[in-house]
Amino acid sequence: KSKTSGTFQAPPKTQKHTELPPGESEPPEVRDRRRQRLLKCLGDNIKKVDLFDDFAKSLGVKQRYERFIKDWPELFLSMARGSPVADSKGIVANIDRPIEEFGDFPIADVFENNSGKLIGLAKEARLVKYFILLFNAMVNAVRAANRVIPAGRTPIPDHRLKLKDHQLKVIPNTPHKPDIAFYYRDYAEENTHSIHAILEAKMDPDLGGPIEDTRGQLADYGHLLNDKQATRTFAPVFYLHGHLLTLHAYYRGGLYIIELGQLCFEADSCTSDRAEDIQTCLMRLWFLLTLESEIFGHFCDVSKKPSSFIFSRKGKADDNDNDKGKGKGSLKIEVLCSVSMDDEDDEDGKDGKDGAALFCIKEPIARYSYMVGRHVHLFRGEFNGKHDAVLKLSWTPVNRLPEGAAYAILNKRPVEGIPEIFSSGLLISNLNGYRLEFVLMEDCGQPMAEYLKGKANDQKDELVSRFVEQLTLCLAQANDTGVLHRDISAGNVCVKNNKVYVIDWGCAKVIGWGTTKDAARDAAEDTAEDAAEDAVEDPTEDTGPTQLKHIDVAEQWGFNATTVGQVEVTKDPFTGTPLFMGIPMLSSSPIRGILDDLESVLYVVMDAVRPAGTKRDDVQGFKFLDSPSLAITRWGLIQEDAVLLEEFSVKNINPRLKELICVMRRFLFEPENKVMNHRLWWDKKFVRRANWDAAPEFMHPKAVELLKEDNGQLKRPAEDEINAGPFKKLAL
Repeated sequence: KSKTSGTFQAPPKTQKHTELPPGESEPPEVRDRRRQRLLKCLGDNIKKVDLFDDFAKSLGVKQRYERFIKDWPELFLSMARGSPVADSKGIVANIDRPIEEFGDFPIADVFENNSGKLIGLAKEARLVKYFILLFNAMVNAVRAANRVIPAGRTPIPDHRLKLKDHQLKVIPNTPHKPDIAFYYRDYAEENTHSIHAILEAKMDPDLGGPIEDTRGQLADYGHLLNDKQATRTFAPVFYLHGHLLTLHAYYRGGLYIIELGQLCFEADSCTSDRAEDIQTCLMRLWFLLTLESEIFGHFCDVSKKPSSFIFSRKGKADDNDNDKGKGKGSLKIEVLCSVSMDDEDDEDGKDGKDGAALFCIKEPIARYSYMVGRHVHLFRGEFNGKHDAVLKLSWTPVNRLPEGAAYAILNKRPVEGIPEIFSSGLLISNLNGYRLEFVLMEDCGQPMAEYLKGKANDQKDELVSRFVEQLTLCLAQANDTGVLHRDISAGNVCVKNNKVYVIDWGCAKVIGWGTTKDAARDAAEDTAEDAAEDAVEDPTEDTGPTQLKHIDVAEQWGFNATTVGQVEVTKDPFTGTPLFMGIPMLSSSPIRGILDDLESVLYVVMDAVRPAGTKRDDVQGFKFLDSPSLAITRWGLIQEDAVLLEEFSVKNINPRLKELICVMRRFLFEPENKVMNHRLWWDKKFVRRANWDAAPEFMHPKAVELLKEDNGQLKRPAEDEINAGPFKKLAL
């Protein structure tokens, strides 16, 4: 690939599902339910990092920290000696400081010097206020130390942050009131996009860790930062629990808890050794808060509000470059920040020439996000000043198929109805088990249901029939290329200029990767001689149903095809959007093929042609209690045309559309002109068949030809994928 770069403007503010209008508060029951969901999602994905040095090493700054504490051995020590005492009454002035321990040393008692501001406050309010006063004292101490820097020492870094008390005031447009938020100093507005870190303080008596309510509150803040800030690698939430300070770092793979130390003396433990422990805690806190944002919590520098981002390819990556997880795969993607368009025009390769890609973001596209696991940020905008485009940033487990790799395979052959890819690549190859990729693609319009809303009934008749033909052709060509979508849903079938596009191939799998037979064949054929032949072979040539030539894509994207294929097979029963999944998938069938995607197309069509005024939640065929229940319900509904039309609220649509739906039902559920029995949802080894006599009545002719000849999915024996069962242990 040639060297390319992309420039991305920062998104404007938009309201999403967690935001509230000014002046409105969130009902406690809504907040509690959200936090319970977050904790349930987080589950047991919690790890405690015993040594601070290990965390510093994971950030790539261990040597910097060691130099910092070596250069400034007495920084904050006088404040540490003057620390208050934490007991059952909260934090109180240290009036019993042993003279023999501290008599000859300088002491800066922040608590006593500000007692007028602290006395009379409740326990937690006093703790928060003390932290604010302490932090301000640390800022002053650093400024004083930097005025005269001894020879051989490095300057103490500036924190570049603004500390804001939010005990009584929510973060704008959210329901959240953390005790303290650290905002970037150079941002004009204080909102969710300008928060660097959050601190919450509690004085509850349980020192074994946060109780469940507090755990939910901390997770809520972590989820807020990860959800609102697209550049996040992890969300830092500090937890001041009485005298103990910990950092809760929320990564995609889970929560990492790092103990920083104690900020106060415990009762009857006021010694010089304890004072040094407090100093260590203060040094660690300052060090973390002064790290560059691209090291502490982001994949690029966001300390100044950017007007654009630059994604540039820098040639071959160093296989030994493990800093921040970058560098795996054949090309390294570097992410830089640009604060003005004028600066970009002055830089070589960023002025629209030599393949440079300019992407101006107009708005973020809202998506629901989970506490851990897969996570996506989407932005709609303009590419090179002339193409409507979408930027997609995706966190996925490293043993799952990257979406960019799926598009690379799809583009090996002509596949109609997929978005054009302008640029794609890896930003982070492995961060605690997750990769971060970006895909810059064509904007494919709006969901089919929205597109049809403004159309007359006679237009819908013609359009929907044409759209179904286009859909079947796209999926058949993708299947022939060796890719199965697995997440056909209302949001992933879009229309632009009367043409259907299938988007979001992030849940796709490569057909053939992951079965025992193909894994063995892959290992046998992946030789140096084959690689040399591949280099001169026409990439558009037919390579057989298992598409072993796609191994080159795996190498380029830096993953093992066999491992990823095995994991994707184990994920077959659990991948997709439940409301649009086929009956076997709702029943957790381990056998998945193109017919399951075509069944999803049927549900998408019925959802799109529902008469105006009917709500999806009121439609019997879309009422979701759980997957097995919906599978049984739908099996009952597919028994007859009239029942299907009635229970999906499409009995009153135009006759031509009703006939289209009935033909699709016969194709999917009457392979021998007889409705499939209960084995469709009950028997995990059941291999579904199709009624090919009905196919020409709704499918594109080329789709019928490709699928009837397919010997990779429709005619594959069930045992071929069932034998992949031993690989289930590889699934996350």
